[in-house]
Amino acid sequence: MSSSELSLESTKRFHRVPIGFGPAPTPRQDHEGKRFDWSKAQAKTIDVTYTSDHAALDAILLDGYATDKSKDAVVLFEVMELRNLPWLNGRGYNTWGVYVANVVCLRTKKPYTGSYISVLFETFTDPITTGREARTAPISFGAEFMRLELSGLVDKPVEEAPAHHPRAWTHPTQSGILHHRYVPTVGQPGQHDASYTTWCPPPPGKAPVIAYQTVEKADLNSIRLEIFEKSWEELPTLWNVVKGLKSLSRKEVLEVAVQTFQGASDLITNQKVE
Repeated sequence: MSSSELSLESTKRFHRVPIGFGPAPTPRQDHEGKRFDWSKAQAKTIDVTYTSDHAALDAILLDGYATDKSKDAVVLFEVMELRNLPWLNGRGYNTWGVYVANVVCLRTKKPYTGSYISVLFETFTDPITTGREARTAPISFGAEFMRLELSGLVDKPVEEAPAHHPRAWTHPTQSGILHHRYVPTVGQPGQHDASYTTWCPPPPGKAPVIAYQTVEKADLNSIRLEIFEKSWEELPTLWNVVKGLKSLSRKEVLEVAVQTFQGASDLITNQKVE
């Protein structure tokens, strides 16, 4: 290990390319290396959960990950609105993530069960550049290819929200998030510098849900989630991802959940576990 690499490690701070300009500002550290206060941030998640097919969901998982066959095959599509973020000086952005529920990871010394995040789209470049390296999330950016329409939302007690009340399937706010980090080797197709499991446990304590809405079971058929397949000319580096998402089996709508949170997390608890 070179002296420059040793000096980077001795700072105990986050770094990313371009590496020569010192520790990097991220959601997890300010310019002095201190953590931000996220208590005044605001987050809203809009979840639509479907039953699916085990085979279809397993097809987008790597070796060593599999859906639990003793439970229903479930996929969750989540839009998140993040506002008043301290690391962006009060700015915000939106995300759209696709989570495979009830996934068991057998690559690790002890098995982990949680929701596997297959892809996360974001509307702002800063969280993409910081999240890909520091958080290892599969973050992407592209043209419009999905449309979600909700109607018939009704207010419910926050105690019934997914973040407070466990479902029959894993949920990111309740059960933790699995992901696989992969970093290709430069100039060597098929080779990698990193390939391992990461685990983000559910936040400790009671989730700060301040509002919860859902759609009654009788009205779930009114939900419209459309994914539009795009050509490589329209999405040069993401058309294959969108094609895969469109092909995922979406059968019965299990639940619609709109949760509003006071405060948010920097997800610093996300760790390499393999």
